[in-house]
Amino acid sequence: MPDSVFSVLRWQEENSSQVALLPETVKDWLFWQGSLTVKLKQCCTRFEVKVRSEKWIKKTYQNETALLPQGQYWCREVILYGDDKPWVEARTLISPLLAERYQELLQLGTMPIGEWLFRQAPGRRTIQWSQDEKTGLYARRSLFLIRQMPLLISELFLEDSPITK
Repeated sequence: MPDSVFSVLRWQEENSSQVALLPETVKDWLFWQGSLTVKLKQCCTRFEVKVRSEKWIKKTYQNETALLPQGQYWCREVILYGDDKPWVEARTLISPLLAERYQELLQLGTMPIGEWLFRQAPGRRTIQWSQDEKTGLYARRSLFLIRQMPLLISELFLEDSPITK
């Protein structure tokens, strides 16, 4: 598995002391409790999802096992575009039980996962955040439970994203 920015990020809890140092606009995006898809769509006239990869993986990044048990996951990697600019790189890990119960998760195609997810009224267990040391870009990840089955979404806000505005 090639290295990704998600493999090297050092995640911090939402209540870490470093949060106070973040600009308010950054905090608003990182700790947004609602659907990121909805929030992004409000900032553009054309929203698009481009799938980079969708496949079963057996090995997750070491920093992901802090929130998820080791095992096999459906891994969906996408780029979210607003007005033809790449805004967010996202990686979603879906447990086998969740994928079996909701098989439509394996066939989302260009549909944003947020449109499916927030119809389920998920329980968000945690939001963690990070800032990439090399690029300065911000990221967040959220662990959701749907009927006690985990789904982990990690999102990196790219340089043209609204978080920088």
